[in-house]
Amino acid sequence: MRLTKILASVTIAALAAGCQLGGPSPSGAQNEPSETVPVARTSTAPPAAAPPDQVLASREGMIDHTKFKIEIVQLLRRERFVNLTFTATVTKDGESSLGWQVHNAFSAVPKPNPTVDGVFLVDVKNAKKHLVAVDSEGACVCTRVSSLFLKQDESAVFSATFAAPPADVGSVDVHIPNVGTLANVPIG
Repeated sequence: MRLTKILASVTIAALAAGCQLGGPSPSGAQNEPSETVPVARTSTAPPAAAPPDQVLASREGMIDHTKFKIEIVQLLRRERFVNLTFTATVTKDGESSLGWQVHNAFSAVPKPNPTVDGVFLVDVKNAKKHLVAVDSEGACVCTRVSSLFLKQDESAVFSATFAAPPADVGSVDVHIPNVGTLANVPIG
């Protein structure tokens, strides 16, 4: 009975967040990456599809001698929600032969089962901070990061869902832990 309740909650959260469950993407391609690109898992939805080609904002970060680039590729309003999709690409390998272990890089606090719940939006116009949405079980509606290692030139796709700012807000600042704030990112 509990599993049925969890699956129902996951389905409702995914649909409310505007997630697509299979089928063609807007470009007509299937929802599978055409290259071998690691796609981190979302705790309440299926794996994120390959990101759109458009980069809305980007910034470099560095953790433990590994340099990486964050690119926000989608910030999309879906009724009462905003879905954020971003990629992380290693630009310079660190000291580990396994590559960069993403683990808690984008978490609000270090934890054994990390997510990207440390990402938040700032509605500058209304002076409001938007945290990642949570489902009925208290889990974030965002990517779960488990056993993800990236080597130089490898990328992963991450996503998070937030309550939408008012309709008259056309852009927000996006804060990503270990990267900083990417200002004035347009909402599509």
